[in-house]
Amino acid sequence: MKLSKPQKLVYDMQKIAEGSIGNICGSILFDKEYSVDELQNALCEIVRLNDALRIRIKEMDGEIHQCVDDYVPLIFDILSFSDRKELEAYCKRFARKPIDMSGVLYRFFIVKIGERVGVICKIHHLIGDAWTLSLIGTQINMLLNGETPGAYSYLDYITGEDDYRQSKRFEKDRIFFEEQFKKCDEATYLNEKHSESYTAERLTYTVNAADTAKMTEYANKKGVSVFSLLLAAFSVYVSRVKMNAEKFYIGTAVLNRGSAKEKNTMGMFINTVPVLIEFDNSLSFVENLSRVSDNTFAVLRHQKYNYGDFLEYLREKYHFSEKLYDVIISYQNAKVLGGGVETTWYSNGMQTESLQMHIDDRDGEGILKINYDYLTEKFTSHEIEMLHAHLFHLLFDAMENEKSNAGYKVFCSETYRCRAYASQGYV
Repeated sequence: MKLSKPQKLVYDMQKIAEGSIGNICGSILFDKEYSVDELQNALCEIVRLNDALRIRIKEMDGEIHQCVDDYVPLIFDILSFSDRKELEAYCKRFARKPIDMSGVLYRFFIVKIGERVGVICKIHHLIGDAWTLSLIGTQINMLLNGETPGAYSYLDYITGEDDYRQSKRFEKDRIFFEEQFKKCDEATYLNEKHSESYTAERLTYTVNAADTAKMTEYANKKGVSVFSLLLAAFSVYVSRVKMNAEKFYIGTAVLNRGSAKEKNTMGMFINTVPVLIEFDNSLSFVENLSRVSDNTFAVLRHQKYNYGDFLEYLREKYHFSEKLYDVIISYQNAKVLGGGVETTWYSNGMQTESLQMHIDDRDGEGILKINYDYLTEKFTSHEIEMLHAHLFHLLFDAMENEKSNAGYKVFCSETYRCRAYASQGYV
C-alpha cells in the first residue's frame, strides 16, 4: 500500500536530512507498582492491537510502499537506572539515535528506578506522532487495569484519505489556502541565515502556576485559547523584529484526526499548516488577538488539506519556490488517560525549521512548559533566552496594560528597550 500524505512528507524529509529527524521519543513512569511481567504483556498486546506499529517501509521499482508485518510475541529489554536524572540522560541520547527506515520502526524498553517502573518509547514519525505516544501510554494504563482498549487500523485512514481527495471538501480547502496566499504571496522568515546543518538544540522554560493561571484567565475572558494568546504575542514579536511587518505566516501542527475512531488510531496523522497573520499595528493587542484567533480557527476548519500538496500547487501555478514559514508553534495537550503517570518528551536534535516552539500542557498540572527547539547554525542559546524574555514581557505587558496603552505602543516599553536585545539590533 502507498504512503499517506503525512507519511510521504516525513519520508521525503528523512531522505533529505537523514539522521534522527524522524524520531519521536518519550518516557512514562507509573505511580502504581506494576511487575515487569505485567508491562511485558501490556506492550505485547499494544503491538498486536495496533497495526501502525508493525508497518514496514519497502522501496520497489523506485516507488515507496508500506506493508504490515504479522504479529509475533516479543520480549522487551529491561533497563535499570539509579535515579530520574540518569534515566533522562539516557533518553536524551537515545532520542538522537536514528531509526533505520527499512527495519522495525519502534523501540520499547521497560525501565526500573528503584521500586518504580515505566516505559521508554521511541517511534519513527512514519508510524506515529505525538498523539500516538500518548495513546500508547493510555492503552498501557487500560491494559494494566484489566480493560481492553479500542484500537483501529491505520490503513483505514489511507483509504479515507483517497475519498477526501475526490470530495468537494478537498477543493474547498485548497481554495481557502489559495485565497490566503493571494493576500500574502511573499515569505517572511524570522531568521534568514543560511544553514548547512539540521542540528538543533532545546531550551525549556516552565511558566509557573500563577502566571499560567493569569494567561488562562485572560484567554477565557477574551474568548480565545491559550494557544491563540501565545501565537498573537509571538506574532507581535515577529512583527517588531521584521520592521513592523503586518502579513506573514507561522506554521502550526494540527491533530488532523476528525473522528473518535481516528483519535483512537495510532499512526502518522499530523499536518503542519500555514496560519496567515494579518496584523494591524494601529490596533490594540486585544483587537489583534481577536484577528489572530479568528484566522487560526478558520485554518483549523481546513486542516485536512496537506501542506505538501499546497506547496506543490503553489509551485505549479504561481512559481513560488520557497517555504511559507520558518517557525512552527504547536500546542501539545495530548494526555495519557487514566492518570497515575509522569511523562517526559525528548528532542531528537534535528529539524528543518529555524525555530519550533512547543507549548506543553500534556500532564494537566496547571503549569505550561515552553520548549524552544532551534537550529544551532541560526540561533545561539543566549538569543533564545532573549527571545523568551522578550516574548513574555510583551505578553504580560499587553495583558496588564490593555486599557491604559492603546495600539502598538503597548509593545514598545522604553524600560524593556533598554535592557533586552538592544545589543543584537532587535529593537
